[in-house]
Formats: sequence, structure tokens, C-alpha cells
Amino acid sequence: MVLGKSESFSRKKDQCGNPTRNTKIITKVLILKPPLAIPLSSDGSDRRFFKIRWKDKPAVAIEPSPGDTGTSETYSYIAIGNHLARVGIPVPKIYDFNKDTGVIVVEYLGNRHLQTEILALISQNKWSQVKRLYRQALSLLARMQVYCCRGFNRKWCYDSEYYDSELAREREAFYFLQYFVEGLMGGSKTPELENELAELALQVDLIDNKGYFLHRDFQSRNILVWNGALRIIDFQGGRLGPLGYDVAALLIDPYVALPEIIWPELLEFYLDELDSLNIALDKAVFEREFYLLALLRTMQALGAYSYLYLKKGKVFFKPFVSPALSNLKALLVRKDFEKLDNLNLLIADISDKNQNSPLKIINEKSARC
Repeated sequence: MVLGKSESFSRKKDQCGNPTRNTKIITKVLILKPPLAIPLSSDGSDRRFFKIRWKDKPAVAIEPSPGDTGTSETYSYIAIGNHLARVGIPVPKIYDFNKDTGVIVVEYLGNRHLQTEILALISQNKWSQVKRLYRQALSLLARMQVYCCRGFNRKWCYDSEYYDSELAREREAFYFLQYFVEGLMGGSKTPELENELAELALQVDLIDNKGYFLHRDFQSRNILVWNGALRIIDFQGGRLGPLGYDVAALLIDPYVALPEIIWPELLEFYLDELDSLNIALDKAVFEREFYLLALLRTMQALGAYSYLYLKKGKVFFKPFVSPALSNLKALLVRKDFEKLDNLNLLIADISDKNQNSPLKIINEKSARC
């Protein structure tokens, strides 16, 4: 069955920023509407997701974002998804793709994120099981990074082909300044702060090994637990880059707020996994790179949560600002970053102003959605 031309969908949203249910997906032979097409959460994406029945089995229909970028993103999903599957990485099976509408139909893998599993285990103080799940994810990540860079065609990338200093500067460090510092917190940036962060981003280009597959959003809500196994989703932004970035995205993940004391243990396990794949790294060098990338990733997360809350009205993301800021503070105390005077002063100032405000923008006790 091939998907036919889709109708123009209503873009109305509920209070959480998700699409309302007055939608339709038209296939070649029937109109799917609630309860046959059930809207699913899209988190920060402008794409729309619907649970449907496909040849007598559950599936997910993915409607692309509006415009040319959405079309390019869809083709990246198809190309990168097929590549990952060929290499043996567990991703959703692609059932169908309509080139005219850009709608993709993929395997339904439930709604149990790694985040959900981890938070449930933490609430029960089952730390050995928490670590076991993270070891599974890190083992899978190492294989994906090493195996999927082989035969990877950079033309598949709709966004950028590499993670480099320009991306780190513009879309992580400066993104953080624009939407978190100025937008959410009402602070201001200075030329000295911008120069400091630009110099920080330049360190990315000094990393020797940047030719590995990089998911760029390898966090707990982009890993599903299905029939006891982990499955990776949201890989369409894949490109080439340094090994440490996706590890940082997973371990220093505000959706889970994994205690800092566990980071080194899991990082050691990851390095052992790389060693088993014949990737030998200097541990001290890799750790410096890891924490650099973790700092940039955390700034990106703060910028993203602020943007999605302020500009898209997605209140789901606001509670995660606080754990992301806590992660940023934990990273900044490292000796590697003690010379980031302007950033350290900024974060101290933001924390003080927030604590003294009767209307705390960052609510330390916000309940997660």
C-alpha cells in the first residue's frame, strides 16, 4: 500500500504544545481519523506522529515539518534509517514512504522511553538495574558510532555533514545565550562572554577523531524499550563527529538527571566497549574532550528547552531547565573550565537572581510532565 496525498492538517495545539486530535491522514484507500489515527507526542519536533493500523499491525505515520527543511529531513530519515538497519542497529522498520507527501510509515515500538524505565528504577532505588540499562545503551552506542561511519554518505545529511566548531558556536553556545540567558532569564550577553564561548567552541576542531557516526540527540527520550530491548529513534540528524558528544548527551541528560557520581563509572565502561571494537583512545585526552562536549551539549539543551517553551509554547520542556542548569554548574567546577570567568560569573548571577525572585523562573521543585 502506498500513501496517497495528505490533506492540509490543522496546526492547532493543546496547552502542552502538542497537536489537537481534529486531524486526518489520507491513505490511498481510506481516511484514517481518531480513533484510527491517534496523535502521538512529538516532543520538540515540528513533525507530527500518529499511531495507525498498517496491514493489520500497529504502526506510526510521520508527517514531515512544513517547508523544504521538512522534506530534506524526511529524506535523511529514510537514508540514515536504512543505513543503520543494514549495519544491524535496532531502529524502527520503515514500512512505506510517499515521496509526494513525505509521509513515512514505520514500525510501532510502544511509548516506553529509556527515561521512563530509568526514573522508575531510580524511584525504587534500584541503582544496579539503572547501571545495567545504561551499559546496554552505551554498548549499543559504541557499535553504532564505529560501524555506521563505514559507508556513511554525507549527502544523506539534511542539516550539516559534520559536528564542528561553527556548529558548536552558533547552535549551542550562542543558542544558549539567545534563548536561555536573554530569552528565559532576561539576562544580557557581553562581547567578552561571546568571545569566551567562541574560543571554547574552537576547541572542537582540535579533537583528532571526528569521523565517527554522531546521532546528536542520543538522550533517554530517543531510546525506546521494546520487548526488553533498546531501540533508537530520531536519528535523522545524524552526521559525522567526535565520539564523546553522544556519550555526553546520554550520561548528562536533564530528562533523567543522573547523579554526577555515576558518570565516571559509566564512562569507563564505554571506553572498554570501544577497546573491544579495536578503538584505542588515550583516556585522559578523551575525558577532556568528553567534558568539553558535555558543556557545549548542556548549553544546547538549555537553549533548546528555553526556545521550545518560549517560542513554541511547549510547557513540557520547562521543568527540565533546572536539572540542565544543575548539570552546567557541575561541569563548570572542573579545572578545565576554571578560566571561563565570564560564563562562571553569568551562571552565578543567574542563580542568585532566580533564588531571590518571588516568581522563580527555574523552579527547583517543578514536577516533570
